[in-house]
Amino acid sequence: MLPLLANLFSISSSQVGLLITVTFLPLGLAPVVYGYFLQAIPARLMLIVAMTLLMLDQLAFYFASEFWHLLILRGIQGLILPAVFTALMTYCASMASPGTVRRTMGLYIGATILGGFIGRAIGGFFATGFAWYTAYVVMGFAMLLPLFLMRFASADAEISFQRLDIRSISRVMANRDFRYVYLVLSAVFFVYASILNLIPFRLLEIDASVSPAFISSLYIGYLVGIPIALYSESLSKFLGDERRGLMLGVMMNGIGLVSYLLTDFSIMFVMMFCFAGGFFFIHSTLSGLVNHLATEHKGVVNGLYVSIYYLSGALASWLPGIVYDEFGWYAVMTGLIVMLMIGGWFVSRLKFDS
Repeated sequence: MLPLLANLFSISSSQVGLLITVTFLPLGLAPVVYGYFLQAIPARLMLIVAMTLLMLDQLAFYFASEFWHLLILRGIQGLILPAVFTALMTYCASMASPGTVRRTMGLYIGATILGGFIGRAIGGFFATGFAWYTAYVVMGFAMLLPLFLMRFASADAEISFQRLDIRSISRVMANRDFRYVYLVLSAVFFVYASILNLIPFRLLEIDASVSPAFISSLYIGYLVGIPIALYSESLSKFLGDERRGLMLGVMMNGIGLVSYLLTDFSIMFVMMFCFAGGFFFIHSTLSGLVNHLATEHKGVVNGLYVSIYYLSGALASWLPGIVYDEFGWYAVMTGLIVMLMIGGWFVSRLKFDS
């Protein structure tokens, strides 16, 4: 929907990208704070309150008439969503038995992939045939379903979080494997988010007649991430260890990335499966790995993971847009290819035991 909103409010691609940035910045800064609150507030209660506020925020898009209204509402979402993501990751990791943490986090990632696709599909469908705000209102009412389902969630497991302070964060970051996991994550998500944010503008650059519904169809390749997330652990074991699995993910991501130097829509559609599959292989492997390695400070570990993930996304929604506006698509692609190569180098530096 970004090109549609850019045209509606007469702004550039980098300016409309602020709708992503103002959401991702709070997402990047807040998770460690929510990790702290999980010591005192049950994860299930936090989820219910946060999802209720998120529903009201989505419905408020109906009344938005200026671009700054959208920025405020998206900023509020950025403050709410960390409560959902951090609580869910910690809830899932804590409820899972020790031998099933990787599998459980794979299910979590698979659910976020499905949600990400549905959001884009709904946005493209309603933006093509209805008023732009319809998608937000529909997704707002859709929040009633998870709120209803939370009534049936079992009670929280006993979670023992130590007080969140600089020392606990420092102890996590002192671990060499955690540092490189976070560096890999930041590099590959920067590349992935940059493409997802700018590819609609690239499609319109190639053919100005494409509709939001057509653009959203490109994200069908996004769904390949679901089986990959579910079986990422098995794939890594088949390859020998997580490092080899991560390198395969980087290679898949790179092959898909290079394909977007081309202008053939069919190739771009097919290669989204490779591009997205590579990213989600990396993401699901890393998220399972950090929870497997975390014997303490699990809330801090997950909070830092989510924080770094979305801070990278915030930069990816802003900086590449500026480069695109000033220098064009191929300049953006050159930078992203270099960034992915850096991510691959970080993977080669990992020395964890499987």
